Amino acid sequence: APARAAPVRLARRAQALVDDASAAARQWGAFMPGVPDVTQFPHRAFGRIVARLWRDPAPELLTYSHGGGHPALREAVAEHLRVARAVRCDADQVLITEGVHQAIDLSLRMLADPSDTVWVEEPGYWGFHKLLQMGAWRVRPLRVEAEGDGPGAGWPRGGSAPRLIFVTPSHQYPLGSVMSLARRRELLDFARQSGSWIVEDDYDSEFRFAGRPIPSMQGLEDDSPVIYIGTFSKTLFPGLRVGYMVLPRALAAHFRTAHADLYREGHAITQVALAELIGQGHYAAHIRRMRVLYARRRALLAGLIAEHLGPDHLHPQASNAGLHLVLRLPEDRDDVAIMEAAQARGVLSRPLSRYYRRGDGRRGLLLGYACVEEANIEPAFRVLLDCIRP
Repeated sequence: APARAAPVRLARRAQALVDDASAAARQWGAFMPGVPDVTQFPHRAFGRIVARLWRDPAPELLTYSHGGGHPALREAVAEHLRVARAVRCDADQVLITEGVHQAIDLSLRMLADPSDTVWVEEPGYWGFHKLLQMGAWRVRPLRVEAEGDGPGAGWPRGGSAPRLIFVTPSHQYPLGSVMSLARRRELLDFARQSGSWIVEDDYDSEFRFAGRPIPSMQGLEDDSPVIYIGTFSKTLFPGLRVGYMVLPRALAAHFRTAHADLYREGHAITQVALAELIGQGHYAAHIRRMRVLYARRRALLAGLIAEHLGPDHLHPQASNAGLHLVLRLPEDRDDVAIMEAAQARGVLSRPLSRYYRRGDGRRGLLLGYACVEEANIEPAFRVLLDCIRP
């Protein structure tokens, strides 16, 4: 009996620790950018699908997966992207990955040799920077804030043409701006002329709260030199670890082969369950619900910033979309120190200066509102305010 009771006690203790950690995270609210409200995931619908698949699983779902991901999920992703993001693709061009980082890693392995030049947005997504630090590529900054200064403004000058160009055009990360149509066409023309490939990260485009959706860069022209990548981490939950790539036809078969050889695919039942969740309409309904919820939380946080700090503290490029706001700080303030002081009091954020590869970047804080319950937004903001004010 004691031997049987020990695992039960350990399981209860582990669950208690998880519950305590979750309660602590919700006490004030953690303004961590890029984290959705996972409590709203349609787990009942997804659980019913998974339970049915596991009651009598087909043998092919328990062995090595199909190249590029299960066909049902690839078809579901292609249909969703055609309708929601104006992506030009069919299922044969879709490759299922374990998140965006794997898609970036595969693109670098397949298309960029050591010493090749790679352009990356400045400021830009930390995931791009981390992966690029692991290779010998020549990384050049594509300065986002210079876009309005005319054609080619902010592009690197001199040197060899880039092999890959990493961008977040529909909702720039971290600043939140939208790349203009003229800039998109300019970049597409440049990529065709120089033999470059554009990697378009469309990381949270589903959450636009006003105006018409911003179509993808990939869909602007047939057979564009664009590798389109996305993930279900922002729309469902990060632990799902399912992302996707939409590849130009000339690359698709080669990427599928390399992906199978490098990463050994799996999770077939999860992929089939996700395909059914999309096909039955639960995924689209969930996005509609979350769009309303996140818009309400965004408005609440933006109102608090304007009331207590002034409207000038909201970054002017921020579009009415996404899962975070950028709180501007004076250039003489240390956003890293402010972040650390707030974190010590249970409120999380990310300093804007760390999204610049060089140390001369703007100062500010990225505040994610999606994962914070509305009742906790104001108490958490007041803690942050105490850390911001001199």
